[in-house]
Amino acid sequence: MLWRLPRSGSFLALAIWLLCGLPHSSGGEFLAENPRHLRQLKAQVRAAQFLSKATFGPKQDDIESLAERIGQIGYRRATSEWIDRQFALPPTSHQQVALDIIDLDGRQPDQDQIGIANYRYQAWWHIALTGEDQLRQRVAWALSQIFVIGDSGNNFNNNDKRAIGGGEETIPDWMGMSNYYDMLAGGADGSYRELLEQVTYHPCMGVWLSSVRNRKANLNQGRFPDENYAREIMQLFSVGLYEMHQDGRLKVNDNGELIPTYDNAQIKELARLFTGFKYKHNASNSFYVNLNYGEPMQIHIQEHDNNYNYSEEPGAPASKTVFGTTLPPLPDVLTAEAIGEEIDAGLDAIADHPNVAPFICRLLIQRLVKSNPSRAYLQRVTRIFNDNGRGQRGDLKAVVKAILTDPELYRGQRLIRRTGPLRLQVVTRGTEYSRLREPINRVTALIRAMRPTSDYGGGYMMLSAAIGNDLEQMPFRSPSVFNYYLPDFQPPGELIGYTPTRRNPYDSLFAPEFQILNAVSSNRTINRLRSFCLNRFVQYSMRKGRCRISFDLAPEIELARDLENLDTILERFDLLLCNGTLRESTKTIIKDAVIAETTGRDWMNVDRVEQMLLAVVICPDCAVEQ
Repeated sequence: MLWRLPRSGSFLALAIWLLCGLPHSSGGEFLAENPRHLRQLKAQVRAAQFLSKATFGPKQDDIESLAERIGQIGYRRATSEWIDRQFALPPTSHQQVALDIIDLDGRQPDQDQIGIANYRYQAWWHIALTGEDQLRQRVAWALSQIFVIGDSGNNFNNNDKRAIGGGEETIPDWMGMSNYYDMLAGGADGSYRELLEQVTYHPCMGVWLSSVRNRKANLNQGRFPDENYAREIMQLFSVGLYEMHQDGRLKVNDNGELIPTYDNAQIKELARLFTGFKYKHNASNSFYVNLNYGEPMQIHIQEHDNNYNYSEEPGAPASKTVFGTTLPPLPDVLTAEAIGEEIDAGLDAIADHPNVAPFICRLLIQRLVKSNPSRAYLQRVTRIFNDNGRGQRGDLKAVVKAILTDPELYRGQRLIRRTGPLRLQVVTRGTEYSRLREPINRVTALIRAMRPTSDYGGGYMMLSAAIGNDLEQMPFRSPSVFNYYLPDFQPPGELIGYTPTRRNPYDSLFAPEFQILNAVSSNRTINRLRSFCLNRFVQYSMRKGRCRISFDLAPEIELARDLENLDTILERFDLLLCNGTLRESTKTIIKDAVIAETTGRDWMNVDRVEQMLLAVVICPDCAVEQ
């Protein structure tokens, strides 16, 4: 039965039917007029599949443009060229976009009692939905789930700003997280080592992992350096918990036990290294200067550990050691330059650890392409991380290009030429080639695909942070340093009827995004998508007024006047939202429901399109990305 907006019972019945009652089969089919058209269709499917991973969702014009280029010079060259063009674009600034929206609203960035911090979410949505630098922003979204901070930090939502001497002021506190995100976006095509340093010195990270105002030890007072950042820079930002081969396999010792990458002694050593950080101030020498979330932290010399074994005792070790590397000794009279060199050497030792390449590359592949990269895929990418071909280690642009141009990205789909009639058949390869789409990406992909327009001034396309309550995911709102979900999360219960192949480095499968999929989030997400599709717009209250993002479905609505055109409409939705994987059995269920409800009622053409769109958006072929 067709579902209408307030008929929740019929909606639930068909939703369950679509989500649970489908037999396993191959993906979709696309009818071809001739061999040339078949080649075009193949290029379009490949382009859609690539763009679903390299952007916040493919648009029809972008698919056609990339597909044309694929036809001219081949897939790898065309996608590599696309990546180069994207990284040549200047980064879109979240800080500046937020300020622009505030100015449009006739307000000030430090205005009181208006929920000013919500402008950072409005800016994020606008950039994700409309930004030209889609690849950079998509990589920044991935990096923000590795170098994690969340908005529950001290004063992260305040509107305060303050003088720092020399006639300068800080940015308002709430903009600190946007500043941090812009740092990630700017570093998306830079060096991992440089980005690690920027993360280390950023005051928002200093607050989130308590490295700001981290004091050296004083044994007489029973005080020792805070170990929070020292632990997480290793566990989450660089090497992980256990030693790895370059293809992702975990190393074991002679007893078959996993080999830890670090121990408590190494944590303590790094905790001593990351002491003395304070907020930047141009005039005051105090360790306790006021907050400044817009500029890198400075070192307060008197509170940096001076290598005299916590207590300035004679005969203590002259240097700290990080992963077997002895850092430069500090002079008897400490200087900011010497301390900076010591911290640089410590970050060098972390960044040069052999675990960094497989650890970081696996996380990036999970966030961009698939949950379970094969050993060969991971090794190909780590090889580029270790050396980009020009002797440079940690070149993130080269790593991203290696991830997105690797054959494993598109091997989740086999594209087969069929005859009688001539058509392109998409055959999905399933479990190890797939992942559950992030809720955020499901929403951005839907909106971008529907030729959206906004009624907000300046054409800004914005959603409220309130949608995070439905999705269990919202930029800037990670509940902990461990992100929204763990990279090694496995849904409870046995994996029935499937055994991981030898291609898999862990002999087990992981599904990170399933950690935030539960009965409540699933129901809320589907109902939110239902509202978007059946209204043909997305609407949320902003800090001033409301923003309605309308879908332009006029071409599909016109086609839907004739039931003979249902296949054409579904093929369009399939390409844009499912990358060609919408199964024929799914299409049949959708078409049969529409035909049964609207035969002889061609005036229901709008209903037909809305219901088909919703059915596609909530079906497993759309929720699970190949």
